[in-house]
Amino acid sequence: MQPADDPADEASGSTLKQAEAQLLQGAPQQALALIEAQPPFEDPALETQRLWIGGNAFRALGDPYKAVIWYSHAAKLMDAKQIKAKLSTESGLEALWVDVWRRQFWAFVGNPSASRDALEQTLRTLLSQAETAWGQENFWVKSKEALALATGEESTVQTKSTEKASRDGLLAVSAADRQFIAQAVAAASLEDYDRAKGFLAGVSVPALRDFWTSLLAFLNTGKSPDAKSLGAAGYAKAAGFWNANLLAPYAGNREEWFLGSSTPSWTRFKTNLAQLSKAEAQEAVDKELQSLLLSEEMSRLLRSLKFILCLEDGNVDAAREIWNGLDKRKLPICLRVAGGLLFQEDMKTLLPQEIGAAGKLSPALSALLAAGGTGSPLAGEAPFWTKMEVGKNSNVNKVWPLDRLLVLADWQARWATGAGPELARRSAFLFPDTGYGYDCLTYLTQRAVENRSFQLAEAYLSRMSTLSTDKKRTIARLGLKAKMERESGKDELALATYQEMLGFGSDMDAKSRLDIATFLQLKGDFEGGRKQLQILWDQHDKMPRPLQAEILFWMGEGEHSLRNYDAALDYYLRLAYQYPQEPMWPTVAMYRSAMIYEIKGNFETAKKLLKSVIATAETKEAQEAAKNRLSALEAKSGKPAKKESGEPVYPF
Repeated sequence: MQPADDPADEASGSTLKQAEAQLLQGAPQQALALIEAQPPFEDPALETQRLWIGGNAFRALGDPYKAVIWYSHAAKLMDAKQIKAKLSTESGLEALWVDVWRRQFWAFVGNPSASRDALEQTLRTLLSQAETAWGQENFWVKSKEALALATGEESTVQTKSTEKASRDGLLAVSAADRQFIAQAVAAASLEDYDRAKGFLAGVSVPALRDFWTSLLAFLNTGKSPDAKSLGAAGYAKAAGFWNANLLAPYAGNREEWFLGSSTPSWTRFKTNLAQLSKAEAQEAVDKELQSLLLSEEMSRLLRSLKFILCLEDGNVDAAREIWNGLDKRKLPICLRVAGGLLFQEDMKTLLPQEIGAAGKLSPALSALLAAGGTGSPLAGEAPFWTKMEVGKNSNVNKVWPLDRLLVLADWQARWATGAGPELARRSAFLFPDTGYGYDCLTYLTQRAVENRSFQLAEAYLSRMSTLSTDKKRTIARLGLKAKMERESGKDELALATYQEMLGFGSDMDAKSRLDIATFLQLKGDFEGGRKQLQILWDQHDKMPRPLQAEILFWMGEGEHSLRNYDAALDYYLRLAYQYPQEPMWPTVAMYRSAMIYEIKGNFETAKKLLKSVIATAETKEAQEAAKNRLSALEAKSGKPAKKESGEPVYPF
């Protein structure tokens, strides 16, 4: 080990001090660059400090996962006493650790992959360090039990509170209801939604019927339905399925769910089949299957179709015989769900062999089978139809802290009653692929831009740009990006971002379009600004009055800048006299009108308007500006202005 006064040590200490200084100055990216450029120290104390600063930098950049991993590496160089002292005294670190462990655990149990062993080791390391730092807290006890279940160490680990929660308010899916659901999903594989709805009408439990009707709506439109009725009935996890956006990977293209092919022979056969009765259809399929010239694909399609027809007829034994002979991994997803439900199939036999495709389907397929009363919950999860209160008085975090859908439903309910940065940060990290998580990222980005924390805002925007979302949310992200670019002096980038937003056409919200219009005016593109403002004004009846007033003001400003004084006056005066109750804009419009009347030589009208400004202005600065202008006008028109005492003030 180097002596304490070694020059290399001094240089190293200087690097660490510089990194800490950058953090204090709100420049985590620069701090991280210093830390990552510094090779690991041989001195354990210095290396621990380097790793800890790196964790702080990632935390400041809004990356909880990398922050915790760096903290964990630092903890490996500490003894138990140091771990407890360092981790437990760091503000908010346990919540960060909890969420990183949760997210890694969900990946471990729900996504079979080649990195499973490495993931398990990470979970064990983080769990051990957490127990050392925070002791036997409820979350870490539950986590230890769940990891034991997930790795097969224990098959019966379950706390009393978990057992009770599993029994209370649990909806049981009957065999008859399960068959109706399977028949409906099988019919949906042919995109026969009317027939599918007919089967669902036989389902005896309203919540079950609502859930599977929602699936039909998604398959038909690609849009996640409103799950409020499920949440209102107390089935928070079922509502959470839709809020969690588990089917998002299939929203744009749902072909994998349906039985079909572009093969001409199949297209002709299916078209002809639509004209036949059910008995005739069965006969036609059987006849076609006897052909010696069938391709492997056509054979699979016909046997799948026969499976659907048998299932729709209620001939379960015949359907089972066909099912057993099918390669289930090649079936459309609807048929995998239908057969999996009806015959209690192990999910592993239904997942694709390719790891990426399996990871894409696994969370949704697991939940759908559970929603149909099939299979066992994953480690740490509640049964799908558990009734659970969510929100302020919920005990989700105590009983089911590792159930992704329940935690999501709980946090969403809390957010609805009181948004805040802490909940937003945690939700954005844990649920980034949901609309709720995206909205939390939007909230955090807006706060960062308003606080001029541009590096943090960029980090959030970078995370948002990789997420799939609807047009409205994309426009919101681009609007924040443009605002950040404007605030940081990157006008050319802001202009490019605004042009990208304009590509969305009528889908843009009014506030975003107004931001674009005012920026175009600021950059001297008054024609472009006028075009956007006119689009807004054409829809002004649908907008709140304060926004209408602001739009009128900027329309006046544009014409004023172009020296179209009559047009500008029209907008200003309309604003002043039709929107007198709105803050700020009417007063400013009167002041601008006075300036125009002054240019036109109509001094008396200008003075009257300025006196109105003095009487109505909300700020002392505005009153003073109007008084000064009035004094100048009095002087210009040859009439001396007066002091407040009433004595004249002569210009010479």
